[in-house]
Amino acid sequence: MQEQKSIIDDVIVLLNQLDPNGVEPGDPDGAPWDEYVSEAHPMASLLINAGSITIDQIDAIWQKEFSEPLSVAVGATRAERFTARLNALIERAEQP
Repeated sequence: MQEQKSIIDDVIVLLNQLDPNGVEPGDPDGAPWDEYVSEAHPMASLLINAGSITIDQIDAIWQKEFSEPLSVAVGATRAERFTARLNALIERAEQP
């Protein structure tokens, strides 16, 4: 369970860095640190259960919450880099 919480927190950190909605989570004048927790949970779940996540899966999660795919919200290049960073979380967690 601790590993799952850690992965969720790591996904939130990456989402906050990407900040697709421009709400500056965690900043004094911004949104709460966990602003993107609703999106982080299904992303983390896919990472943990499937061992990876695709841009199509991320787009579907974002579309459900915000009525547009993440790759539209931030652009394809940024969305692809974000996907790679998410998958790196699992690769790092699996190393001894």
